[in-house]
Amino acid sequence: MTDGSTVSGPDTEANQKKYPQPSTQKKGLGFPIIRILVLITLASGALLDAAVAPYSGKETGEQALLRQMFDSLNEGDILLGDANFENYFILAALISANIDGVFEKNGSRILDFRKCYVKLGSKEGLFKLKRPDRPPWMDEESYSAVPKEIIVRAIKTKKRIIVTTLTDTKLYPRKDISDLYIDRWHIELDFRCIKTMMKMEVLRCKTPEMLRKEIYVHLLVYNLIRALMAKTAETMQRKPREVSFKTAQDTLLSYHYLLLMGTISIFQILEIMIQLIGKHKVGNRPGRSEPRAVKRRSKPTKKLQHPRKQARRLTEYKG
Repeated sequence: MTDGSTVSGPDTEANQKKYPQPSTQKKGLGFPIIRILVLITLASGALLDAAVAPYSGKETGEQALLRQMFDSLNEGDILLGDANFENYFILAALISANIDGVFEKNGSRILDFRKCYVKLGSKEGLFKLKRPDRPPWMDEESYSAVPKEIIVRAIKTKKRIIVTTLTDTKLYPRKDISDLYIDRWHIELDFRCIKTMMKMEVLRCKTPEMLRKEIYVHLLVYNLIRALMAKTAETMQRKPREVSFKTAQDTLLSYHYLLLMGTISIFQILEIMIQLIGKHKVGNRPGRSEPRAVKRRSKPTKKLQHPRKQARRLTEYKG
């Protein structure tokens, strides 16, 4: 699975130069924004690769970062992504590498199921996509190597249209592909684990170099927790996704002093941790839908509308 997100860092001159704040914010009122794109396995949640870049600028978008990580994908893999990655050049690159993709249809693409290249059902068919004009980031040689047309399969469900390179209907039935795309939501939960549970949403380092180190240390520890969850799943004969990330994180935090002291065998501590983590099982709640809103109200604190140095002299911020 692939997806992107952003985190913020301290408002220092060095950070602002490398990772500028959004252009819509006034100088002195924003924070450096760092974009992160990840590749995460669906089965275990392990992080395979990550790319870090400024929030805006040339070759800093999610599609550009994904192209940098193509080497982390292997022949026979299936890449899951949202509508942002349903792009002709990404689809063509995946096909040429014998890698398949399952994406939600991009909003700019028009697919008429009455005019399929091959009709597979009332709301399913194969479509021929034609190569668009050369984008600014691609040179002429690379553009000429891209096939002039590719064939993809489109499936219309109640909530979305799914575009995939898995064109064999016998090997990959319609329902299997639809269920697979629904599982893409796991990457949103994985980002919640990384940013909220591990508190990476707001970084603390004051230089770009240390910001990158802070990000990658968070991701390293994330994989450590996932490895502990995988070991627990193996011992308890469960799927890794049925093991609680929060429980594994809290257990590791509780026992890390014993692990560092070295007075007790690490294998004994690991066995105890696995038993504790295994007591909690994540429930299966298919089709669960919750409002994207929070119940708790924030405190009525004034928002800073001027640089802090200037705000100290203004009466509207007093009292």
